[in-house]
Amino acid sequence: MGRTTPQKQCLCHSNMAEEASQLLGDLANAERLMIVALLHEVGEMHVNAMVEILGANRASLSRQLGRLREQSIVTTRRKHNRIYYALSHSKAAELIKTIGRVMS
Repeated sequence: MGRTTPQKQCLCHSNMAEEASQLLGDLANAERLMIVALLHEVGEMHVNAMVEILGANRASLSRQLGRLREQSIVTTRRKHNRIYYALSHSKAAELIKTIGRVMS
């Protein structure tokens, strides 16, 4: 016979499901996924480099970075006249790795 009580790390627990749902919603945009994947791969990067590598529109990329910053998924650091972004959310990094494995 099977288990009668779920393990602690099961998504069937409402608090874990809520946290996962929030993170998935925060990443539920192709451009945000690409930004997070890029920052996970290379570490810190400034906007101009991201625009060039991703081939993205600067205004759209800035909007998506703003959303990621609001959700504390990325952090910023200013050096001279450039703003550098870095991935700061360990669960987002793990999720990106998992998505990469599943999709390849």
